[in-house]
Amino acid sequence: MENEKDILQQEAEKLERKMSKLVDNKIDPLLEKLATMGELSPEMSTELKSYGAKFTALQSQCDALDLKLQKSNVPNSDAPIYDQIMHVIKGMDWMTNWKAAKRGGTLDLKGIDIMQTKVGTVTRVADTIPPQFTPFQYNPGRRMHVRDLLPIGTATSNTIWMPYESATTNGFARVAEGAKKPQSDFTPAVVKWPVEKIATWIKFSEEILEDMPQFTSYITTRWIELLKQVEDTKLLYGTGSSDVKGLTVAAAAYVDVLASGAIDRWMILDAAATQVQVANFTPNFILLHPTTAMHLRQSRSTTYEYILKPNEPVMINGCTVIPHTAMAVGDFLVGDFNMGAQIWDRKAANIKFYDQDEDNAQLNLITAIIEERLALVTYQATAFVFGDFLSALAKGSA
Repeated sequence: MENEKDILQQEAEKLERKMSKLVDNKIDPLLEKLATMGELSPEMSTELKSYGAKFTALQSQCDALDLKLQKSNVPNSDAPIYDQIMHVIKGMDWMTNWKAAKRGGTLDLKGIDIMQTKVGTVTRVADTIPPQFTPFQYNPGRRMHVRDLLPIGTATSNTIWMPYESATTNGFARVAEGAKKPQSDFTPAVVKWPVEKIATWIKFSEEILEDMPQFTSYITTRWIELLKQVEDTKLLYGTGSSDVKGLTVAAAAYVDVLASGAIDRWMILDAAATQVQVANFTPNFILLHPTTAMHLRQSRSTTYEYILKPNEPVMINGCTVIPHTAMAVGDFLVGDFNMGAQIWDRKAANIKFYDQDEDNAQLNLITAIIEERLALVTYQATAFVFGDFLSALAKGSA
């Protein structure tokens, strides 16, 4: 690099001598004559223009050499600013001199476009390594949803009609020979369960859909998951008033049969499962919030021994305890999820894209509609028992 700089410096000095010679020997005498004559003759004008053109050409060559000298400090003007400056610092032994003198110095940053204004410094696809992306990050979804515990059917209408036996008279008895048989009776009724819609919409630009390869999968996975999380809440706590009627709303309330001062959470859940069994159902799941499930696992006897084994799946009276974040802290739901209720899907969860919504065409936007339609039919309220530990513990200790 030093040899190249020496050669460029020598060429610049030659050009400077040529320019000085041209000015001293040719242009200056002509200008002196012009001062005495007061008027420029055609011959002098032509000669002066000729020398002026030569001087301009020499000046251009000088400027080009000066630029080469500046750039000789930088190996690659397209490199990042940091790399260019570090190359200059290393070439000048600036760090070594600074450490030795314990003071700074002057850095010659000629040839480095600090503001990155040159067209040549713009990052080009041809000479860069393409970035590598991780998967698009967002909060994790639930590993299991409430609908995973229930049977699923397909709805063909906007309402599910459920005929049921509202009352019976059971007259079965032993009948003597020739005697009249006793009468039995029943009263049929119908409950109508409406199909409800859960939906939302979001907008995004066409550019992000085209330029981000992971965006489509993000919309079709993340936002369906968020829909299912809202569905979980509806299936559990929906009010039933212009809404899905959730299992905790439709379920039978927990009835205390313990009335013992030594009551604990394990005993309450055992009693709740027994309440379902008394109604002739077979409870299979208990839903608790993860924090509530932790309190259950940490239940101890009066001698501080664990009632349950904390490291094993919790089973109480044949029911598997399932921690689920859709449950409110302190609540419990015990039930026969196989026989007690069913989901009826009128329209499965889906996403539709529209580019003609409002001013989308003008702004290059896309509207995504995420929705589903379903009904939750609870066949028998007594197949489920719902309660909360705060009141259940208080009742049991009475």
